[in-house]
Amino acid sequence: MGLTEVVRKLKEQHEIAYWSGDGKEFEPLKPEFPGTIFHDHFDALHGIPARDIDTSTFSPPEPKLLERLLETESTVLTMMNKRFESVLVSERKHLYYTQVGYWHGVLTSLRPDAIIFPCAPHTVYDYVIYGLSKLLSIRCIMFELTVVGARSVVMRDFVVGSRGLKQEIVKRKGKSHVEVSDLPDDIRDYYIWQSDAKASHTPPYITEQFNKYAGFRKVPVKFRSAWDTLIVHKDPAVFLKILTHIPRLFMRNMKTEYRSVETVPDFSKTFIYVPLSFQPERTSSPQGGVFVDQLLMLETLSASVPKDFLIYVKEHPAQWLHRGPDFFSYRYRGYYEAIAKLKQVKLLPLNTDTYTLMNHSKAVATVTGTAGFEALFRGKPVLVFGYPWYQHAPGLFSVESVVTVKNALTKIVSGFTPSPQDIIEYLWCLGKQSFVGDCEHYERGTHYLPADENAHILAAVIETELQKEEL
Repeated sequence: MGLTEVVRKLKEQHEIAYWSGDGKEFEPLKPEFPGTIFHDHFDALHGIPARDIDTSTFSPPEPKLLERLLETESTVLTMMNKRFESVLVSERKHLYYTQVGYWHGVLTSLRPDAIIFPCAPHTVYDYVIYGLSKLLSIRCIMFELTVVGARSVVMRDFVVGSRGLKQEIVKRKGKSHVEVSDLPDDIRDYYIWQSDAKASHTPPYITEQFNKYAGFRKVPVKFRSAWDTLIVHKDPAVFLKILTHIPRLFMRNMKTEYRSVETVPDFSKTFIYVPLSFQPERTSSPQGGVFVDQLLMLETLSASVPKDFLIYVKEHPAQWLHRGPDFFSYRYRGYYEAIAKLKQVKLLPLNTDTYTLMNHSKAVATVTGTAGFEALFRGKPVLVFGYPWYQHAPGLFSVESVVTVKNALTKIVSGFTPSPQDIIEYLWCLGKQSFVGDCEHYERGTHYLPADENAHILAAVIETELQKEEL
């Protein structure tokens, strides 16, 4: 949920045809929204129709429709790793087909003017909706919380990014320089913070995760997760994990495999720094595209770099924090060994300082990670394989193949670095095309807006997008 007040404000001008979210919170809302179809999030996730939808006229998806959605299918099957890890591929595919048939029936019967996502769709059924909306030319509106202050950007498509920001960057070309003092206060503070070599630049959300999950503080979080999985969603696999938890701590796992192949970095070498993205997370699925497979990204880099380059890779600091050290779908047995075997690739100890690595690197490469944005403030060019919110920033190379990586590295070897002035200009444009607001309920606390004011801002942003004629 989290956006209830926003929906209430939108209801003043629009019909709310369909609403998915926490089913427990829906009951008191139904009298207020008599014409709205409510759909529990977990029912939708498992392919269970909304109670008030008559599916008798819905047909199974035809092959031609599935062919047009092949990219969506590929993404969804991988996305299912988060909630359906033990489900076999054939069963995943049938669940996907069921969801395509259902949501195609819903969208073609209701014909909504717009679909609003709080962020890039990433929980299986919402990604199916997103894929179908493209085919049916239904407008999508989604948000992305940036790391600059508590600012968010609005998008129609995470692949394209913020069109308003992109257009603002084009408009700025040829105009007088912007000074740091011209930036909004919160953006100026971020710039000064990132530009201070002596400051600690660890993102607040990383510190928050360690505070939440470190040591015994992780116990109540894990207990609630186990209860939710076992009792609410009736997943018996959790029993096995609980019973075997202690023995598994002494078996070969992610940590032991990683440490068996890690290498201390030599900072006198020329290298590209690659901080791995935390998984599962929407920043890699779907925003990484095919590079949700980060091994594919590293293989592409390995095949592209000059002979005198190394590729230094470091695991995300929180990767072993949430799930523990067990191998799983995104860090399977042999994953780190495969990385270490790649030509000119070295895995580094987890305690290697990421900012020291940035500062000594020739460039930083990432799927969509925050480290890519931070590197720009340190004068480091960035190779981005996915679709981050900052994809239009100066000094960034969007790459997807050996050819595009080699072309980018040719420019970098020739001396290309991001211009500090360009970064300031970009931040000024971001100030024009972003807003302070909370797009997702679990981000509450990242800013100090009262809930009603936050809802008013989000509703106004959505209303503005709805009034734009172009899709």
